[in-house]
Amino acid sequence: MSSATEAGARPDFTTSICLEEPQAHNPYVAERRFIAGYDVAELWRNRPYGDVLLLLLTGELPTPAQRRLLEVLLIGLLNPGPRHPAVRAAMLAGVSKTAPEHLLPIGLLTGSGTRGGALEAERAWEFISTHLAEDPAGFAEKCLVDGSEPPGFGSSFGTLEPIWQQLATDLIAVMPEQPVLRWCQEFAAVLASRQQGWLPPGLVAASGLALGLSPRMTLGLFQLAIAPGVMAHGMEQTHQPISSNPMLGDEQYECV
Repeated sequence: MSSATEAGARPDFTTSICLEEPQAHNPYVAERRFIAGYDVAELWRNRPYGDVLLLLLTGELPTPAQRRLLEVLLIGLLNPGPRHPAVRAAMLAGVSKTAPEHLLPIGLLTGSGTRGGALEAERAWEFISTHLAEDPAGFAEKCLVDGSEPPGFGSSFGTLEPIWQQLATDLIAVMPEQPVLRWCQEFAAVLASRQQGWLPPGLVAASGLALGLSPRMTLGLFQLAIAPGVMAHGMEQTHQPISSNPMLGDEQYECV
């Protein structure tokens, strides 16, 4: 029998993540599915969600501390609040009667931008990993003198946002000796003197590094983390009349 390539068809994708055992009578239906060698049925019977998510992302089951770190991060970022661009976009789309199935994609697309979004989480991963050999306190002082804005750190409306600083403290308490988390905490402590500190992309980046994720997987983790809040806020607004979010008056616009 000729192969798909010989026949001119596109060959099947290959993946090291998933293996499927087909049914004997129908090769297009999976009898069993495996993630990184683990039977999915055994995973759903015996493992918590965080274990299986990290297995999917890294190919390895986590330690208890790694699992707890992920759980704290996912709960902490589950609802980034209505001021976050991703959530705000989903809310505006929801109240304007956009089809509900589009709300989460709209929010995540809006929240993928550089500042405060998923792309910044990837940039923060690169920033942190590049500078881990430097003294964190001294390097933070240099950033303040230069006036540079390190990705993943900064201010919210001109000040520290206490929720993110508390989440960072609790993440580090899970793995207090983890070198990346310790470096970032010392770095952020110096920034705090200028009302700067942890932001969500930095929290995800530091956690991603601590969990052994690549920069691209860390970007994806950011999207996974905020997705529940984006979806919930967007869906809530679909029940509101469009008049609940009125247009701004002309006098409230400023032309530049």
